[in-house]
Amino acid sequence: MREAESKPCPPDGPTRRQEPIGRGPTAHVSVARLLVTGLEGTGGDGAALACRAGLPEQVPDNDDARVPTDHLSRLWRLGLGANDDPCLGVKAAGRWRFGRLRLMDYLVANAQTVTEMFTVMQQYSALLNTAPNEIRLTGGAGSTGKGTVTYQIRSGDPDVDAMASQYAMATVLFRARYVAGREIRPLHVGLTSGPPAQHRELADRFGARRLDFGADATTMTLASADLSLPLPDADARLGAVLRQHAADVIAAQARPSPWSERLRQVIVAQLAGGGLSLQAVARALALSPRSLQRRLAEEGTTWRDLVETVRHDRATALLAGGATRKEVAARLGFSDTRALRAALRRWRTDPGAAGARIPPS
Repeated sequence: MREAESKPCPPDGPTRRQEPIGRGPTAHVSVARLLVTGLEGTGGDGAALACRAGLPEQVPDNDDARVPTDHLSRLWRLGLGANDDPCLGVKAAGRWRFGRLRLMDYLVANAQTVTEMFTVMQQYSALLNTAPNEIRLTGGAGSTGKGTVTYQIRSGDPDVDAMASQYAMATVLFRARYVAGREIRPLHVGLTSGPPAQHRELADRFGARRLDFGADATTMTLASADLSLPLPDADARLGAVLRQHAADVIAAQARPSPWSERLRQVIVAQLAGGGLSLQAVARALALSPRSLQRRLAEEGTTWRDLVETVRHDRATALLAGGATRKEVAARLGFSDTRALRAALRRWRTDPGAAGARIPPS
């Protein structure tokens, strides 16, 4: 049921969005903050886990910032290692409160029905996460008498994907209950994880009439009557404004940043010259090292991760163009071909390390 709290207002003015330098899938910083809070709520040390996952110890409260999604995957992996609880995802999702997912929360609150809420969530999912996750609604009000929501995280780690998807689906359900202003009980919830020794608590937390395990994707089936529910606080005109704003934000997010491109060019040039350092790059950009690090943090990356990404991208292009490994090692600042081979092996076995495919040896 809806918690007793004042009706929130949409954020003042447009939210500026910057393109992350790393170019891989990213998530809005509010997603990282909420996950850290959720893991803390289940008894974990969220700040320590965030630091170990590559996130700042205090995840910044900055509307501009985005973080690499592989950092979230690492955070889930660490959380699973620290807490062997089959309900970890749904418990962490219980820390969601309206407004914590910023623009997305306001978008869905101004849909006209629960069905439209899910449609909006799917259409504007890139606001929260640009990874190729599976999000869709099949069926729906007035069709088969029920509809099924699929929300499957696809990071490549089955254990992480199972728990992160449980968390994502529970967050979606809790949001639907909030904006509808009433209890919504799924007819069925399907989870990709194996069955735990006891699953009563999972069923109770979802309020599901039926719960299955070992599914191909994480799903939630709702009755047509629930999908048809109107959202009592929705404002159609405000919803239209917010959807246009969300479309503008996503379009801006996809455009390359001239500053980011200039930074990558400077790094490539200094790699070839053998004098790459944070201080030298900052001087070339007329910035202080501290200012450069701050800009990197705002764009969801770090100096180390950016250099790794640039090396990865250039190695891929040079090898595909016929350059020898000796030439590539020299141009990218590796001490010798053995160091380059080690990097190639690392990039192949850890796709999140640089975010693109490397040609085989």
